[in-house]
Amino acid sequence: MGKINLQMYSFMDGAMNDSRENFRRAAEMGYDGVELFGPNFEIPAEELRALLEELKLEPVSLHAPKTEIVEGLIPFANTLGMKFIGIGMEVLKDEESVHRFAKTLNRIGKVCAEKGLMLTYHNHTQEFADCGRIGSVPGTAGSEAESKSDGQANRVIDVLMRETDPEYVSFELDAGWCAAAGFDPIAFVKQYSGRVKLIHIKESSRVVGPQPPMDFGSLPRDENGAPIFSDELKKTMEELDRINCRAGEGLVDWKALKEAAGQNGCQAYIVEREYSVSGNRLNDLRADLEYYRTQI
Repeated sequence: MGKINLQMYSFMDGAMNDSRENFRRAAEMGYDGVELFGPNFEIPAEELRALLEELKLEPVSLHAPKTEIVEGLIPFANTLGMKFIGIGMEVLKDEESVHRFAKTLNRIGKVCAEKGLMLTYHNHTQEFADCGRIGSVPGTAGSEAESKSDGQANRVIDVLMRETDPEYVSFELDAGWCAAAGFDPIAFVKQYSGRVKLIHIKESSRVVGPQPPMDFGSLPRDENGAPIFSDELKKTMEELDRINCRAGEGLVDWKALKEAAGQNGCQAYIVEREYSVSGNRLNDLRADLEYYRTQI
């Protein structure tokens, strides 16, 4: 039985905002380790290291809030003894931005490697769009023919794979988003053997296709600095949340993925829950762990 870790974003339901208490909740539920995100960085690194050691939670990785913050988080990750430091999302609006981002990943990845860390990039559905059609309204997803250009794979994720140095850049495959985009995560880890170091365990109940990138940074803000979402964007986000169904009811064969990933260099499996199917997020996270213990 493999270790199962938890992305701390999974507590983001608006009610559980105490990072220290959330780490205790993760430990009490029985998760083996954690992947950190924004609010967790408010805890001083030395204090957090002591807390995680007390709770017997391995600090597997982190998601930097923005790409430009990664280098500033290297000392934090080093203090915690992490192996991986990650970027959760980059807004890739056109083909030029994809090539430019690959260069950025190489540059930051080299800096991370010099400090003993492997940089990872985490996908959503946008990375499975054809690089020349980013931002177009999605139709029926998943056709390999649609994602080839001159006989060569030309999805955003393929371009990033080709143009980044494996010595400095690896990937965190969100298997749920991959499946939701219309692609097979098992085939993906085999295709890119050795490049996928981490896997997000997330259920998706249906194929929605590669979605246009969401640029939250460009949204208007209210008087408190909070983003103002249009009704259309709210509806899209709610629909994407709701496909995060109960553990075992989604599109991915987790046992088959674990076997393939284990044979192709994956080092950690991380549960992420974006939507509470029961109305009680803690119950959902317990159910997730109970189910994935039978799969991973």
